[in-house]
Amino acid sequence: MSQRRSRWWAGGSGVVVAGIGFLLTRSTTAASATAESSASFLFGEVPFLVVGLGLSLFGVSLAVSEWGREHGVTVARWCLFGTAATGIAVAASLFGAGIFGAPSGAQTVALGLDILLTGAVGGTVTGIQVSRRRAKGRAVAERNTRLTLLNRILRHEVLNSLNVVRGYAGIVGTDDREPAGGSADGDREATADGGVADAADAIERSADRINEAIEEVNRLTRSGTTGTVDLGSLLESCVADAETRYPHAEFELQNNTDDSVAVATDRIEYLFEHLLGNAIEHNEAAKPRVRVELDSDWETVSVTVADNGNGLPERQRQVLLDGELPEYDDPGAGFGLTIVRLLATESNADVAVDRGIDGSGVGIKLTFRRERTPDGTAVAALGGGVSAGSLGVAAAAATVAGFVMGVPLSLVQGSIPVIGALYGMPSPVAGWTVHMFHSVVFGLGFVALLSTPRLIRYRSESAVAAVLGGLYGTAVWFVAAGFVMPVWLRVIGLPATIPNLELAGLFGHLLWGVTLGAVFAVGRRRLPRYGSGIKKYIRATLHKANNVGHRSDKGA
Repeated sequence: MSQRRSRWWAGGSGVVVAGIGFLLTRSTTAASATAESSASFLFGEVPFLVVGLGLSLFGVSLAVSEWGREHGVTVARWCLFGTAATGIAVAASLFGAGIFGAPSGAQTVALGLDILLTGAVGGTVTGIQVSRRRAKGRAVAERNTRLTLLNRILRHEVLNSLNVVRGYAGIVGTDDREPAGGSADGDREATADGGVADAADAIERSADRINEAIEEVNRLTRSGTTGTVDLGSLLESCVADAETRYPHAEFELQNNTDDSVAVATDRIEYLFEHLLGNAIEHNEAAKPRVRVELDSDWETVSVTVADNGNGLPERQRQVLLDGELPEYDDPGAGFGLTIVRLLATESNADVAVDRGIDGSGVGIKLTFRRERTPDGTAVAALGGGVSAGSLGVAAAAATVAGFVMGVPLSLVQGSIPVIGALYGMPSPVAGWTVHMFHSVVFGLGFVALLSTPRLIRYRSESAVAAVLGGLYGTAVWFVAAGFVMPVWLRVIGLPATIPNLELAGLFGHLLWGVTLGAVFAVGRRRLPRYGSGIKKYIRATLHKANNVGHRSDKGA
């Protein structure tokens, strides 16, 4: 899946989880808002309000975070499954009790919705665990693929070449004119006229293949170092080398970008060598042609290698797209595309397969991530979502901003209970809980906005972030407080003016936005120092624990 599509899927998955949490929370609190005592309200309703809002908040963070890019879809599926399975179980229980479809009291409905909310939370937790296990499984599968590839290279190249050496060794030793053996690859150059010289040449070529196989294994076993690579310059060199190795073929390089610097490992040259070699060695056209195109957009640089051959068999296409080796060796296919897939994954490049030159052959497209956008913004901060550290800072800043805004709302306007009424609980406790929840949700939205390419550079600048926060708070006041909230209140049967654009509300949201932006920027600047301090503390604690364990073992 491409990086851009993964963002949309992660965002949609987070919205699904947040929507389930919100709807169940709203329905649960509305159905159970008949508590007869403050104790039953505090211990019977507020916990489900907090859990439901927490699930919604987790969904929002899933939509905007780095973690959600990898795990969001799986978590959303399990959340849906947990909700649906619990709903079926509740319906079956009611049907078995003979009360399915009969009029039910508010407490019965509330209990059923509480159970549904529990199922949604349980499904979400299960999804988190399943997604983590799958990520570990993919890492193990990649290591297994690499080991299997190494085994096949050694078995195919080295053992076959050793067979050639054994077959012709007797000729060199006895000066016999007839070849003593043959090659599994068709190396039977020693004839009655060639004798020892031809046998020696065959042995030398076999030794060269063994040496090349060992060098290939060495490249695949060592870890690549990730850095920036000028793909334009690198491809010029690779195409020039390919023209020398394959003089009978025609190569064309089209560079359609002025900035071709991307993030990749130092083994990317090896990837292009295999890609160009594979395009020629498996090309049956009378005049093999290869076209290499280099393109770029705001965040990525792409390389397309297209040929005019016979296309790509389905098994080899799956090797490129999925990275899974076929169960059995395919001597005619070679190992080039498998190596291409492994090295592309190592450089975090997306792989796509399309038609080749003039609609024939095959075109393989590799999309690499830039280090920085044309305006100098670090791409790593764009495509992967908001980091865990920034999410924590955003939540803390939104909590502070929510408190700063909530105090005048409570003391001057007395509107905190009205906020609780949105969820069927017109009380100060529910009002403050819901208000802080809304503050954090909108705060995460603000940080996601600041993570866009045009604004990300201002995340650590207090003055600019405060101004942007003020503008964001004004927009929230106009849309959420001005229209959404009064419409919501009318839906649940409470009187409200539409639009509700009071100046006091504007002041409160403006104060909230400015506080949010300023506190977040300060936290962003201090995050690296505090983060490194926390890491050092954890390392020191673990080191002390290990020393204590060693001393205990020695004492025992």
